[in-house]
Amino acid sequence: MGLGLGTAGADTLARYDCSIVGTMGLEPIGDRPGHMLVSLQYSCIGTDGLMKGATYTANVASDWENQKGTYLYGAGIHRATDGYAVAVLTEGTGSVVMTNGAPSISEATGKVSFKLASGRFAALLGRTANFTARLVGPGHLIYELTD
Repeated sequence: MGLGLGTAGADTLARYDCSIVGTMGLEPIGDRPGHMLVSLQYSCIGTDGLMKGATYTANVASDWENQKGTYLYGAGIHRATDGYAVAVLTEGTGSVVMTNGAPSISEATGKVSFKLASGRFAALLGRTANFTARLVGPGHLIYELTD
């Protein structure tokens, strides 16, 4: 069920330009090499879709085995002068490609569920959306939601 945004295929609900807030937590779990807990906060500005002009703030944590990750939790708040929405991660995986010891390509995909939605976001209440998050530079990512 689309909201009539975008073209044929998946409708774009949001495209956000995001910055990681503070320092990304990289915590070795210690049970085996390359196993770690990664946590971060990010803050975004909506550049396209229903969320254009909105702000989005979120927290996520994931369990990584070398270059593959599984998201454990995540939640975020979409805010605009004419609406609010709260999205909760329901599933997600990630992968990273390292170049010279630093992440050069990183992407996460999964699903979120809207637990609260009001104003211009009201039609999202109770719905699920697909997400992608791509690292496009140090501390800078693009986060997209599609129907």
